[in-house]
Amino acid sequence: MNPSSNVQRTRERTILAVLASLALMTMFVEIMLVPALPNMVRDFPQQAGWIPWVLSIYMLVGAVVTPLVGRLGDMHGKKRVLIAVMVLYVIALLGGGFSIAISEALFGAPSIFVLLFFRALQGVGMGMFTLAFGIVRDTFPPAKVPMAIGIISSMFAVGVSIGLIGGGWITSVGRWNDAFYVVTVPFIALTIASAYLIKEPAVSAKGSLDVPGAFLLGSGVFLFLLSLVQGEEQGWSSSGFIIPIVLSVVLLAAFVVVERKVKEPIMRPSLFRSKGIIGANVAALFVGITMFMVFQTLPFFLMTPQFAGGLFGLEDTLQVGIYMLPNAIATLIFSGIGGMQARRTGAFKVLITGMGIMAVGFVSLIFLHSSFIELALSQTILGAGTALCMVSLINVVVESCPKNEFGVASGMNTLFRIIGGSVGPVLATAILATNTVAFGSMVLYTEQGYVDAWTAGLLFALIGLAASIVLRPREVCSVDDLVAEDQGAA
Repeated sequence: MNPSSNVQRTRERTILAVLASLALMTMFVEIMLVPALPNMVRDFPQQAGWIPWVLSIYMLVGAVVTPLVGRLGDMHGKKRVLIAVMVLYVIALLGGGFSIAISEALFGAPSIFVLLFFRALQGVGMGMFTLAFGIVRDTFPPAKVPMAIGIISSMFAVGVSIGLIGGGWITSVGRWNDAFYVVTVPFIALTIASAYLIKEPAVSAKGSLDVPGAFLLGSGVFLFLLSLVQGEEQGWSSSGFIIPIVLSVVLLAAFVVVERKVKEPIMRPSLFRSKGIIGANVAALFVGITMFMVFQTLPFFLMTPQFAGGLFGLEDTLQVGIYMLPNAIATLIFSGIGGMQARRTGAFKVLITGMGIMAVGFVSLIFLHSSFIELALSQTILGAGTALCMVSLINVVVESCPKNEFGVASGMNTLFRIIGGSVGPVLATAILATNTVAFGSMVLYTEQGYVDAWTAGLLFALIGLAASIVLRPREVCSVDDLVAEDQGAA
């Protein structure tokens, strides 16, 4: 065997291991606080309405900066930009850990807005996904690109799974902010490894950033989420709801106009001529919404005291993580199964199957949530469906777009998925807030509120399923077919 081939193979595996670990850690940090969300209400009792933003702000900022970071990587070097993002991410992790101390020093009391500021900075880390995809695309042989990108994409689901149980354990033996300290050390190690092990791909483009588009998109989505919060607090006919929602529509409409005129848009209109790309993006949006609706609702459901009508009354975040473990295990198992099946039969079939399984999972959760066994069954189904969707989405893009458009198309798909993830928690909380019960100074969500939220999740899963079926191209080839075509061309 050629020694140079062995060296190249080892180098590729090392780069893939580093990039996959970055993706895993990024999602671990997003999800690690989920089991502790109910406990955070105790630290911020006057700002409890902003708790969902602990998840949403991370994803919202990620949605805005992901295409900008990808473009910066094209213009100035993907490795250089990746290292800069990682350094900023480390600073944001430390800031999250010290957020209570910082807010007490500045304001004399804990403020959730200091935490949200550092969570927003952490959201910049979502741009590491598109940089990782670009590094793989520029440095790996064409035949290996789909599998490598599929592995990195699957880390989105794996990081979520590990974050549930790992975050539950960390916050059970300490406070929620200790989770930031724990992940800082391995992330510093990954930053050093990336600096030494990843070679800088050639700078592939010059041009400008679509800052106006990013601003309009981010502002529009932010105002939409703010309208949900204000509507829940002030009423759905109040100016606090109407003004933000109207401004949101105006800004998002302006975003569409701008994207048609700028040279390098963050959403390329020409790609929306492909049914496959449209289907993948719609599915990604609803996968993000439904997945994070589950993550937002289950911890509160599990920790509702039994004297207030709760079915479980858990008091420990580790217990919450354990109760959510079936979702994590199913995600890990079906990520691998989905990746292999997508290569054999085509990613659209796997995506349609995954959306259907997610819908079944929500039906199960609506009717079966009264015991650990019932909840475990429902979560297993949901985890399986989510995993199949997550690993198939990127390969749907591979199957549906020209090779020279893959970078933009994959970044756009990630953008839709992240936007969905930012909407899910706030939307779930707005639905929960329509069914509450007061116990002394506590205001708790009722079981009916959770059922309503999961019913909305079912509706979104069905919309995603319908979009996947209707927008599936008549003729698609499997990823294996594309690889064979590349090898034949070579």
